[in-house]
Amino acid sequence: MTAFTRSFLLRSVAALIISGSLAACGGGGDVTVVASPAVAPLTLALTRVGPEAVQVDWSDDSYVASFQVVRDGYPLATVTTTSLVDASVLVNETYCYQVQGYDAAGQLVAATSSGCITIIP
Repeated sequence: MTAFTRSFLLRSVAALIISGSLAACGGGGDVTVVASPAVAPLTLALTRVGPEAVQVDWSDDSYVASFQVVRDGYPLATVTTTSLVDASVLVNETYCYQVQGYDAAGQLVAATSSGCITIIP
C-alpha cells in the first residue's frame, strides 16, 4: 500500500465517520430553505405634479442603501433618495409603481406594495 493510497483510505474513513455523526444529530442531509427572510414594508405615495408627471414618494428604512423604482413591472430608476419624479407618463393612461429597497450587499430588504395612478386630463 502506497502512502497516497493509505492517505486516501484514511480520509475516506474520516469522511464516513463525520457524515455518520452529522446524520445522527440530524445534520448531513440536504438543506432546504423554508422561507425567505422577511422584507420590511415601506409606504408609497403617488402624486400628479404636472400635466404628464407623477411624483413617487416612499418611506425610508435604515438598512436600505438604494431603491429601485419599478413601473408596470419594469425597472424605471435606481436611486438613493426617497422620492422620484416620473416625467414620462401620458394622459389617459394608468401607471402602477412599486419601490424595492436593497442593502449594500444587493439583497432585497424592504418594499412597498404596488400603487397605481391614472393620469386624467
